[in-house]
Amino acid sequence: MEVLKENAYQHYLIINGISYHYGTILKEKLASFSASPIKNSLGHKNFESIINDLKTLKLIKETDTHYSLLGYDGIREKKAKAINAIESITIAHFHEWARNIGLISYDSAKFDSDFSRYQFCMVAPSYIKSLVSRPGERIVPAFVLADIVLKRDITETDVQFIIKKLENISMQNQSAKFIPFLLVGTHNSDIYHILKSNGIVVGNIDELFGKKYSDTLFGIFNLMENAGAILRKDPEKYIKLIENIEKLAIGKTYNLKGDLFEMAVGLFHGQQCQSLDISKRIIQDAKEVEIDVYALYQDRVVFSECKGYNYPIDDDYIEEWLSKKIPVVKKWALSCDSLNGKKLEFEIWCTGGFSEQSVNRLSKAQQTTRKYSIEYYNLAKMRSAAKEKRIIHFEKIIKTYYTKEA
Repeated sequence: MEVLKENAYQHYLIINGISYHYGTILKEKLASFSASPIKNSLGHKNFESIINDLKTLKLIKETDTHYSLLGYDGIREKKAKAINAIESITIAHFHEWARNIGLISYDSAKFDSDFSRYQFCMVAPSYIKSLVSRPGERIVPAFVLADIVLKRDITETDVQFIIKKLENISMQNQSAKFIPFLLVGTHNSDIYHILKSNGIVVGNIDELFGKKYSDTLFGIFNLMENAGAILRKDPEKYIKLIENIEKLAIGKTYNLKGDLFEMAVGLFHGQQCQSLDISKRIIQDAKEVEIDVYALYQDRVVFSECKGYNYPIDDDYIEEWLSKKIPVVKKWALSCDSLNGKKLEFEIWCTGGFSEQSVNRLSKAQQTTRKYSIEYYNLAKMRSAAKEKRIIHFEKIIKTYYTKEA
């Protein structure tokens, strides 16, 4: 890393961006945490070229959805998913705040988008009178740019990506008018000084949205990281978190209930099973698959697909789940000695229900499958199952948090 830091700083910042996200990050997000242009820019190697360099050097790997560090023992997939979720929630909330006070044009923001060839988490035009320019009869807006670094214990290196991006933009386009924000979770005065001395507005989430907001946000992080243990041993913590999310409207501008629906299904199984895992990733025949809920019972193992939608699952999705995902998971399960002799059960839960065609396909699969069982749950069936098993918490969550828009 020190060699990259001294000789290839653009490469180093990308590695640091992935490392900051616990070793793996969604592909569409990474460019925002780099100082590399996503379009060709004189004097600077573009983002795609640097990614190719890092792959050639075998420092990172690329899948359909993620970039991950190779040879890095710090990859924490649940933490990575959790930090992505709370970053997305916070950016969405910042967008709502900025448009409500008139800082940005109401419905014009773009996310993970470019400004002057560089990518930011949010880009939005601002028509504040003192910021716009008027060449002739035309009004040219300024732009609000927002990036995010939410960890409490960040270092100077963790904020260099936005500093370098803005330096490059200012050198290449001196007429560009913008207001850069960095949303942070830290109260480190040294970090504040570095950002402010580089003309960056520090948006501390405690001060912008309140301490209860940030506490709930990091409660979401903790739940997503430790879901299996919490849902089995301390389900009240999940219930309280859901209530706080509702009170603070944290999920209003981001599909948080979709991310947390697998937790609700985990709550259902967690009150009955011997062990539980949420967002479990497996690899079989070089194919990586995520199991939303993995519940191990004495005589069976349950693999649950969870969709917190407010619309029905269509037939194409069900066809892919049956023909592509289930065979991979089934082969993996049969290769696990610890699962020998256990029945395999595959479930799909959707708060928005299922289309008529998808129900027909699922019913047919139920009737023709012999080596494992298939079950599907719409809202009515979820409530019925909760009553039958006497899982009151689950029934309450479904009724209060998912029925409203279903």
